[in-house]
Amino acid sequence: MPYSKLAKPAKGQTVLDPDFGTRITRITDCVSDFKNLCAAPAYPTAMAWNSDETRFILYVPGSTMQSGGQQGWAMYNGTTYAFIKFIDINPGDVEQFYWDHQDPATLYYIDNHSVGSTMHADLTAINVETGVKTVEYSFLDNLPAGWPRTGPVRCGYPFALGINSKGERIWGLGAGGIPNINGQLALNVFGFNQTTKQMVFYDTQYVAQGQARGTTPFPLLSGQGWVAPDPASQNSQTGRVFILDINGKYIRTVNFDAYEHCDTAMNAAGHDMLVGSQFNRATGGNGNVIVADLNTGAIQNLVGESSSPAFGYPTTGCLTGSTAWQNPMWIATGMTGDIYGTDNSGPTANPTTLLDQEIMLTSLTFGLTYRFAHHRSTGNYSNAPQSNYWAQTNVTLSTSGTRVLFQSDWGNGDPSNPVLNPDAAVDTYVIELPSYKRA
Repeated sequence: MPYSKLAKPAKGQTVLDPDFGTRITRITDCVSDFKNLCAAPAYPTAMAWNSDETRFILYVPGSTMQSGGQQGWAMYNGTTYAFIKFIDINPGDVEQFYWDHQDPATLYYIDNHSVGSTMHADLTAINVETGVKTVEYSFLDNLPAGWPRTGPVRCGYPFALGINSKGERIWGLGAGGIPNINGQLALNVFGFNQTTKQMVFYDTQYVAQGQARGTTPFPLLSGQGWVAPDPASQNSQTGRVFILDINGKYIRTVNFDAYEHCDTAMNAAGHDMLVGSQFNRATGGNGNVIVADLNTGAIQNLVGESSSPAFGYPTTGCLTGSTAWQNPMWIATGMTGDIYGTDNSGPTANPTTLLDQEIMLTSLTFGLTYRFAHHRSTGNYSNAPQSNYWAQTNVTLSTSGTRVLFQSDWGNGDPSNPVLNPDAAVDTYVIELPSYKRA
């Protein structure tokens, strides 16, 4: 695709991507709004929008706050994109908040805090309109004998929840207080059914009780069990995950590297899927959209070296999200790649792109990918002397899959002369896809 100039729009201004024709609206001015250098979707796997898309949440980091600035979880009107207020929550990490699937005002998170010398890790529901909080379960009070009760309690990456046919909400969690593993915070891992308040303990032949934070099992989107990354496969050419049933028992092994950016999904047949990039992997090949069917173990290369059409070796700085739980067959992917355009090593007149600097959607039903925008963010470029983490492209689908949030420092307003500035302000933009109909 051609990569043409596009000046950074003003807050509230809608522009058309000059190459793809997509509607893009800038919805924040983090410096003026919050005296901060960033306002962004928390992560592609975190549900930004609530169930009826009347609200969504952005994160404003403390690390980029200016003197007298604001920080926290900012709630917006899901239709007008107006800022409403900061929500008083304290999740285990910036991404670990979860909208209820029925009540658009209810948000869940695990509140790790201390009262005096006593630690607490409470599953908490907050009404985001009134601010009223309800503690649904206190984890540290109910851990098995012998487990430390010093916390924290955290969710497993990619921070997904599962909801089964009974409407039961399934979590994949770990409780801290044990020595680090491989330099990471270590956790005693377990599953949790929010509806029945039952803890589930995994088959220790496949999942050791103590896990590094990055290998904490996470739920299947169907709520029928869990996915456990295999730490022994991290540095091999065949990444592996173990699939566990609702009782935590081993079902099968699937060759997929869950250490890369990935997310849970579901295809039209109702099969649980993992989707994301894979690098240097013997199974499924290399690509930006590799799909593993967790019910059968089958692997598909939808955007990569062996896809049809072939897209080549995966573009770097790739993040994937499938938060459109009302339309779960759609996957959003954003890639930073080469800021100078594809196959260029420096500023180039009239650059073009193939995945670099692009955002795309992939249909798990048809296996088709639609590239539809340039995000123009340069700060998280892999070869930059300094990299701005917050400028990565957290492409986040709305609940229905009709809109996409992304953040950008707009360093590629002129792609023939990109600006690399790790201190540039990072704002959020929304893409309204053709299927989105305003009320």
